[in-house]
Amino acid sequence: MTQLDQPELRTIAKTIFDTVYPSEEWTPVRFEEAERFETIHYRNAIAAARFFQPVEQGALF
Repeated sequence: MTQLDQPELRTIAKTIFDTVYPSEEWTPVRFEEAERFETIHYRNAIAAARFFQPVEQGALF
């Protein structure tokens, strides 16, 4: 997985990440660093964002 080319999907993933991992107690890095290092927290946020992506945008259900 690499950094997202789709701005809308990245925005959704960032929102999920910031909501689920609100502080350093949950993850030691911010979204941008998690994205850069492709941490498990980042990958989980991306998976959740893809799940909630509308079908017409290419989500797999």
